[in-house]
Amino acid sequence: MGNLGHRLGGDVLPHAGNTLQCLRSARGLQVHKKFKYWEFDVHEAKDGELVVYHDDFIKRDSKSIPLQELNADEIRRVALEEHELEIPTLSQVLEALGKTEKPVRVEIKNLHSDEGKMKFIELVADAKEKYGWNCKVIAWKERFRKIFPNEERERWHTAFSIRGLAVCRVGLHHVDLFKAHRTPVGRMMFVLGLGPLSKR
Repeated sequence: MGNLGHRLGGDVLPHAGNTLQCLRSARGLQVHKKFKYWEFDVHEAKDGELVVYHDDFIKRDSKSIPLQELNADEIRRVALEEHELEIPTLSQVLEALGKTEKPVRVEIKNLHSDEGKMKFIELVADAKEKYGWNCKVIAWKERFRKIFPNEERERWHTAFSIRGLAVCRVGLHHVDLFKAHRTPVGRMMFVLGLGPLSKR
């Protein structure tokens, strides 16, 4: 495991990742040299609430249901009743992290509405400013292209930039995906998956 803070510590603890229980248990791991940064995943539920969960789907009655087809309360209920998981909101996780000295990496998994994207920006930027975090927003190139289609990219680049945020590529946290899309070389190397820097 390259980073003990991945999924809020859930890869190494006996709790499911991306939960507040996991975060609280992982606090003691921060002194370890393999604890590089806190990382967690964000999805927008059907009702616009932002929840922290790794997968795109959740099992309900043995069927995989996309998170974006369920309201946040439904996601939490299914997770608790069928999987014994407590799914937190983005607000809860940001508040629980508090004044951590470790960097924070917030991975966008799915934001499907303009309201959800703006809420994400405001919550993350407010927490970054309040706690003075070294904080970056990250995304896989495929998800970035889907969430921020080409015709909307400049508008969202501006919205993130105004609040002091960039969207960087997972694994290459110095690569700003909005900026990379502006040049042919950037699109080939970092977006289309060509060249040595494209490896996962």
